[in-house]
Amino acid sequence: MKTEDERNETVLEPLAEVNPLEALLDEHQARRETPGPGPMCLMGRVIDDRHPTLGGRVRVRWRAANGSTQERWLLTLQGLPVRTEDRVLMLCPEGSEEPVVTGVLDGFARRPELERSGAAQVELRRDEAVRIVGATGEPLLEIHEGESGPVVTVLHEDLELAVPGRVRIRGRQVQLEATAGAVEVDATDEVALRGEVVKLN
Repeated sequence: MKTEDERNETVLEPLAEVNPLEALLDEHQARRETPGPGPMCLMGRVIDDRHPTLGGRVRVRWRAANGSTQERWLLTLQGLPVRTEDRVLMLCPEGSEEPVVTGVLDGFARRPELERSGAAQVELRRDEAVRIVGATGEPLLEIHEGESGPVVTVLHEDLELAVPGRVRIRGRQVQLEATAGAVEVDATDEVALRGEVVKLN
């Protein structure tokens, strides 16, 4: 039977050793599980559009809610063309530690041409052509392969090209030729001819 002194005696158990690495991991996990403010929409400016090693990242500078200036390499949506000096829209998804660039507000750099997939394809031999005819069978247009490239021929006597906006014809060299008749140019405003040398007659 224990005496009163033995009953009042406090038994001290040895403390368990704390692993510093495990404590650090537990603290990091606790921060990740702490609910944040939720999704945020931010606006920033791209200062570099070429990551030195990774693709799909641009360096963006923006002002945080506390007034501080943040600058970081951020992911962009797949296929989104982003260039230096573009103002971009960023979304910080819930649970993410960094924003994601989701759109371009105004692009000052020229956008790259999009790669277009072929919806339909017709293979033509040199002696074959594609013809478009009207509802009554009247031939309208023909496309075939010529000696120097594709040839588009309008099979009707006259052709009218009308658009509600601007018409632009661009090529390394442009030649207009009237084989039997005059060339007329009508305009309701100024007519401008620009070139290193303008020859008349």
